[in-house]
Amino acid sequence: MSTLLPTPVALPDPPGSPAALGDVLAQLASAGFAAGTTVHLLSATAVDTGWQGADAVAVTTEVATATAVAGELHRALTTAAARLAEHRELWLVVLSRVAALRADQRDQFARVGARVAVLEGPAWGGGLPGSGRDEAATLSAAVAADDVDRAAEHRALLDDLAADAAAVAAVLAAVTAPLGGRTRPGGAAQVTAWLAGRLPGWGDGAFAALGREAAEILLRPGTAQQLEAAAAGWSGHAAGPAFAAAVVERLGVDGLRWLLTVLGERGAAVPALAGLLAGTLSAVAAGSPADRTLSDLRLAPADPDGAVDVLALGMGAVLRALPGRAGVGGSALAASWGRQFLAREAARGAGAATVVGPTAPDPVAAALSVVRRAGDRVAAGELLADAAAWTTLLSRPWPGGTEDLAAVVTLAAAGPAAATAAGAALRSLGRGLAPDSPNRVLVDQGTFARIGAEVSGLVAGQTGVLVSVLEAAVRDGGTGGALDASTDTQLRGLAHLFAEEARSAPVVIALHAAARAAGVPAPRGAELVGATVAVQEHGQRLRYALAYSQEQEAVVDRQLLWTIGVGTPTSLVHGPAEDLVEGIVDSAATLVGADGEVRMGPDDGPVRTAADAERAAVELLTPAAPDTAAVEAAARDGFEQVAATLGRLDPPSPSLLDRLDDLPLPEHEDRRRHRWERLKITR
Repeated sequence: MSTLLPTPVALPDPPGSPAALGDVLAQLASAGFAAGTTVHLLSATAVDTGWQGADAVAVTTEVATATAVAGELHRALTTAAARLAEHRELWLVVLSRVAALRADQRDQFARVGARVAVLEGPAWGGGLPGSGRDEAATLSAAVAADDVDRAAEHRALLDDLAADAAAVAAVLAAVTAPLGGRTRPGGAAQVTAWLAGRLPGWGDGAFAALGREAAEILLRPGTAQQLEAAAAGWSGHAAGPAFAAAVVERLGVDGLRWLLTVLGERGAAVPALAGLLAGTLSAVAAGSPADRTLSDLRLAPADPDGAVDVLALGMGAVLRALPGRAGVGGSALAASWGRQFLAREAARGAGAATVVGPTAPDPVAAALSVVRRAGDRVAAGELLADAAAWTTLLSRPWPGGTEDLAAVVTLAAAGPAAATAAGAALRSLGRGLAPDSPNRVLVDQGTFARIGAEVSGLVAGQTGVLVSVLEAAVRDGGTGGALDASTDTQLRGLAHLFAEEARSAPVVIALHAAARAAGVPAPRGAELVGATVAVQEHGQRLRYALAYSQEQEAVVDRQLLWTIGVGTPTSLVHGPAEDLVEGIVDSAATLVGADGEVRMGPDDGPVRTAADAERAAVELLTPAAPDTAAVEAAARDGFEQVAATLGRLDPPSPSLLDRLDDLPLPEHEDRRRHRWERLKITR
């Protein structure tokens, strides 16, 4: 039997470097001394008692602020230095004791190992075990017991040191928290931001330096995960104007375009990047160089490259990352980008989300949501300032609902640009309704029906716009007049709005109030009433025309499908059964409404005449204008002039395809179709 010594227990030094901690303590001592000296010097500073006014007040405030900041820093630095010094002393004690334990372990193992070797050595000459094996076993057991004790003491020493380190970390967190810092990597930048906020004269430069550093890191090559980590590290500074300006200027248009494209491609994977850009771009000051850089970031409306649509999705991701109630900067950004989204959608015929994929989020909806949540009336007016934007908004699908759109219209109605938005809405609604107009009429009444009340409220609130349009129609319209194209389109847009009685009611009330307004001569007010009645009449006829056009479109679609699916195959039948088959097919087409004929009842909407205009004017204005005859004459004139300007919507006439039915054709084929030549319809 052989007795061996146990393996020595490992007794390593605690992790870390006391020397490095000593360097930190030296730096803290230096910084604390500088802070204390600053407090001492500033405490003796006083503003000249003879200096009066705002400058004296500002200097006094700045000196007081600097003194307070220096005092806070001095207290934090001295507290941290004192606690770290205590920890370093404990660390040195632990190191010394651990070294003593290792030395004792080495000495005991060396001494006992030699004795055991002698006791267990081979017997002289015979190779048999020595007689001291029992003593050797006893010595080995004693060494093992002593090593267990040493290991326990070693663990206790390291545990005490770790507990003290945790206590130090708590103290450091407590002293740095009021300074905006944190006891982990990146805390220095947080303290810098705190100082920048407390000392604005110095802070802008500090924030700008941080912004340039952040932009450099964001532009480095790497993975999406690395980019996301970098963005997360800088997100705390995003709302600072100086930081935001420096980031945008350093990124430039190309850098912004690249980051936004990354967002468009991998938005869900990089939420911190979206948040950083949202905070930064919304904090850019209007008119600054950074703002001009941001203005140069444009979506090319007609560019067929799909990368532009991905860029639009990235811009939408930034808007969705804005806080619940974005400030003026956020809503202004949403309005600017929203107009670009709509312009591209109008030029390309489809929105970015539709082009990129069915699951892609809609950037237009994001822009509207930001403006709505911000309650920004100015941004709402800017978003709705163009007739083309209205046309796109009213003709696009809204699978998520039109609540945001309706709310933005309401905001615009209460904003400073309400008149511009109302005029743009009327021009959009009147698009394509003039005779021989090359434009297409807005017929998709679904969206319009859902926000009709809000549009009506917007228009009703701008009596100046309405009165201007109607008075121009009375003055310059008629059979021999020459009403300018913009006013004519607005007039027809008002008739489009009046196609539904519910939508027309608040506008008519507003116009009647304008007619009754004090200081308005009775004949002029009567003309305004007559013009209003004429627009109401045209609106009712337009309602039937739009319904007819929609039905006509459906009829054409059904006839086309019937021709392809039934008519063409059966036309191949020849011989004795040809006439029978043709008759059956024609009868079946009529039964299912696929024969190209529009079947609608008569227009039974209310009819308004010049006599109605006279009665309305007399009822409204006679109490203030006893001359009934003059009121009636003015109302009739207003009605007739505007009615002549709008013209009459005649029943549909046969198209060229219809007339071809009367000609002898080699092979007769039913091609009868009704088309409304004066209305160019689009969904």
